[in-house]
Amino acid sequence: MTSAKLLGFLAVIIGMLCVNGQALSQDGTSWGLICGILSAITYAIMVVFNKKVKSIKGLENAMCQLFTSFITVAIFIGLKQGFSVNIIQGNLIPILLLGVVCTGIGCYFYFSSIGGLPVQSVSILGYLEPLSALIFSAVILGEKLSHVQIAGALLILGGSAFGELFRSKKMSLGKKKAK
Repeated sequence: MTSAKLLGFLAVIIGMLCVNGQALSQDGTSWGLICGILSAITYAIMVVFNKKVKSIKGLENAMCQLFTSFITVAIFIGLKQGFSVNIIQGNLIPILLLGVVCTGIGCYFYFSSIGGLPVQSVSILGYLEPLSALIFSAVILGEKLSHVQIAGALLILGGSAFGELFRSKKMSLGKKKAK
């Protein structure tokens, strides 16, 4: 962990606290906050295991991840509300399109590239997903962002960019010196 990565990671963490600060300031701990913490823990475990597994690559890796996720969600939903799922007939095509095309192709690209990236890069860039959710909720759903949330979003983007760009510049200088 270089000082640039550490500084970028700290900026991202502070940005996430700014973006989600209202959830932390409410009385008591919400179920969503607990799920978010558990999600972060399992995400870290997934990244570490993906770095360690050398025999499963690309599409095979994405399929294992999606199948494991499907089983986990099916068990959770089954325990929470039973295994009865009602899908309106007109919604089947969009659900399949989102599930197979968007999620499948996205997971393929994501899991096939994890092996070639440092763990710190994967974890820092992973924070761009909740940031995009924040931006899309403001743009598409019309939700209002506070000044603190906007500052947090800028910290997430800035920290991610700083950690990655500084590393890339440093690595390219090292390659030029080696020649």
